[in-house]
Amino acid sequence: MKTVLPLRSQRLTFRRLTEADIEPMHSYQSREDYAVHAWRGPRNMDDVIGMAKDHTGERRWSEDGDQIRLAVSPHDTDELAGEIVLTLADAEASQVEIGWALHPDHTGRGYAAEAARAAVEAAFERLGAHRVFARLDSLNVASAKVCERIGMRHEATLRESHFQLGEWRDELIYAVLVSERNLD
Repeated sequence: MKTVLPLRSQRLTFRRLTEADIEPMHSYQSREDYAVHAWRGPRNMDDVIGMAKDHTGERRWSEDGDQIRLAVSPHDTDELAGEIVLTLADAEASQVEIGWALHPDHTGRGYAAEAARAAVEAAFERLGAHRVFARLDSLNVASAKVCERIGMRHEATLRESHFQLGEWRDELIYAVLVSERNLD
């Protein structure tokens, strides 16, 4: 079992999810405007409770699909600012998918880029990733900017790759290799 914890960035602390995170997580996971960019519809409270409870303890990290979901909080507080998800997409090729979500009360402060940068570095250093990538709905302009800000390159646009909310949508792929990372 591998772990990325303990993990801190300049302003943020990463930690396991707790029961106290369920209500604030539901407050954005249940929003339609959030779900538009999350590859699914809004989550109900039971979905959020199950997801949070599933990610409170140690997580396996050896097989395709294994996942680590971490809460992100400003230093010296347990307030949920958002979450980072790392998924072992291809164990043999050491490919890790990254995703993030920020509570609306914490947007506009650069937290998404700071958290994503720290998580990418942890994926390389602690999880042995060779390549970290993000899959985004093409309408998710804010996350595309985060990818670019942290040094990921736009690798592909998959035209009409998924049907979501009644329409065909494009998917963007951003990635960075361990050899390309910027340690600044």
